[in-house]
Amino acid sequence: MVLIRCRKFLGCLALGTGVWILGLLSLTLGVGGAIIGWLEIFSLGMSVSTFSFSGLIIYKARHPLPLEDKIFLFFRTIVLSMLVLISSVGIIVGSNRSIGFAFIYSKAVAIHYVLLILTLALSLISTFLPARSDIVEQCINESTSRLTIEFCTPGWSLVQGASISIVCATLLTQLYAFIIARNYADRLDLETAMIFPEMLNLSTIKLHGMGEEV
Repeated sequence: MVLIRCRKFLGCLALGTGVWILGLLSLTLGVGGAIIGWLEIFSLGMSVSTFSFSGLIIYKARHPLPLEDKIFLFFRTIVLSMLVLISSVGIIVGSNRSIGFAFIYSKAVAIHYVLLILTLALSLISTFLPARSDIVEQCINESTSRLTIEFCTPGWSLVQGASISIVCATLLTQLYAFIIARNYADRLDLETAMIFPEMLNLSTIKLHGMGEEV
């Protein structure tokens, strides 16, 4: 049961509408963050070398990153890509009064929220953790692309700032999305519980009437 109770989204809109709006906003943030992440991955690039005598293919990054930075980058990108999928479910839940999907969505948001917190922590570590100059030069690999230089250089930059800002905005949005989604699920559950007894009482009355006629 959710600890924070609310009957309206932003005090004036229905909870289902709130789930739909927050799902759409989270979808936008997820798409933006995922694009930045995958763009960073593909910009760092892969070049292919082959050995004809064995047919073995070896992949070597044109702009190699330290192992921990690679893990942080892939983790952030995958988590934000997951946000796209979860937010799409939220949009469906907001427009479809399904109790089961509403509860599943709220639980998915809660689990994903833990991953978002970890993503923010790793992003801050990757951004502000000092790196040796030789590692930075190896990553840049004589590239003149401003995008590649920003990717390889630790510290605050436009790209890193955008990624961290998206994660922070997503944390706030998803926290409210969980509260609204859980309240929406509880509201649907309560409405269903109120409808079924009325249907049961109506069926009982009909059965008694048929018995008296017989």
